Amino acid sequence: EIQMAIVPSRMPDLPGYDIAGLVRPAEQTGGDAFDLVPLEQERLMLLVGDATGHGVGPALSATQVRSMLRVALRLGAGLDEAFEHINDQLAQDLADHRFVTVFLGELDARAHAVRYHSGGQGPLLLFHAASGQFEWRGATTMPLGLFAGLPPKPPQSLELAPGDILGLMTDGVFEYQDPAGTEFGIAGVEEIVRRHHAAPMAELCQALLDRLREFGQGRPQGDDITIVL
Repeated sequence: EIQMAIVPSRMPDLPGYDIAGLVRPAEQTGGDAFDLVPLEQERLMLLVGDATGHGVGPALSATQVRSMLRVALRLGAGLDEAFEHINDQLAQDLADHRFVTVFLGELDARAHAVRYHSGGQGPLLLFHAASGQFEWRGATTMPLGLFAGLPPKPPQSLELAPGDILGLMTDGVFEYQDPAGTEFGIAGVEEIVRRHHAAPMAELCQALLDRLREFGQGRPQGDDITIVL
């Protein structure tokens, strides 16, 4: 209850954008988290985090990342500074075998562009509505919490055209298995996005979740699932 209470219950109202997200832990608690933080001048900070493992320990790490981001933004940190500070604090707090994959991006609704860092989080989906093409992007740096003082890299950027979809999904989606051990994979995501890309994002989120459960044929969920579209 404590963990799910910090998951955004209402999606931010951003002109020209339809936003949806969900978290489905594999156990009573999970190592996934997402946050959507409205900023000034029609901007939005996007966070998706996935701590190693699932259960109580990773749930604490995922919640910590969300809290650190909120504090950093309250203190006036920008995208780069927030990413670096979160990494340094995780490196100090986490055990040697623990880390968190994190996507942190700033969506500018007026420029229709996203600047982002992705610490081990990927693949990232960019669906181009005009051409029907899928573009998949990888992580931009290593997961957070492994080493403090990582040399800062410039953020990557992407542009969004009308109808395009930015999809942020943790590996619980791509690695969802059927009884034979076959993974859902990128192909499974593309199938559902291609079929439902014109629907509201909340419906697309649900369609992905429903297809995962159908694909699994009753097999227990093996990892936490987070989807932000």
